[in-house]
Amino acid sequence: MQYRKNFTHAPSHLVPNERVSVRFDGVYMNATVYMNGARLGTHPYGYTTFEYDITDYVNTKGSNLVAVLVRNSGWNSRWYS
Repeated sequence: MQYRKNFTHAPSHLVPNERVSVRFDGVYMNATVYMNGARLGTHPYGYTTFEYDITDYVNTKGSNLVAVLVRNSGWNSRWYS
């Protein structure tokens, strides 16, 4: 399954050296995260929070796309997986 979210981001002129992150509180399981086509990494667990620093990948002019590919396969510990 794949999830996508488009957003725009204008950097704040009040915050010097601003960093931008994307945080996930629950993706079950084996989530591979992409930012504007660049692979950020894979998080194998479904019960822990994780985040990525997207500062170097975010467009300050125009649209941005975060995509999450989720592969729920193999043995699971929950009936609702």
